Amino acid sequence: MTTVTSEIRIDASREKVWDVLADLGTVSVWNPFLADSHYTSEAKEGVDASRHCDFPDGGYVEERAIEWRPGEALTLDIYGTVPFAPFHGGYSLVDDGDGTIVTGAIEYELKSDVPVDPQEVERQNREEVLPLLLASLKQYVETGEPMPMPVKELEEIRDANVI
Repeated sequence: MTTVTSEIRIDASREKVWDVLADLGTVSVWNPFLADSHYTSEAKEGVDASRHCDFPDGGYVEERAIEWRPGEALTLDIYGTVPFAPFHGGYSLVDDGDGTIVTGAIEYELKSDVPVDPQEVERQNREEVLPLLLASLKQYVETGEPMPMPVKELEEIRDANVI
């Protein structure tokens, strides 16, 4: 199992950051990798709350909360048209003065039928995907505005079978 982590400081309270992360159905508002998202469960919070996310290229993921500690941590079980199985992703939040340190983590195994270089996938997740995701969260929490992703960058990441 490969684990990749990244962290960022967001100039907002832990509660404000949690409110954005915990609204599972609207993740596509701030996540530039996604075209759309919506709840797939009646539960809007807690373990087993779930969502469906669409990628711009027609791919998708289904995500279900497997850890839910309000204001502290959220972990999702993820599956769909991604090159990973199993695949988990999550966030942990820690107060930092008047801000919040957010640590993002993904844990995955590459599917056996995916012809990619595992080291390159890990590098892209560590250096590009996870930092961009956290930067997008930061911008949205701090400004209320989503961070658009350049089409070229998204295509390069998708072509590398990272998402």
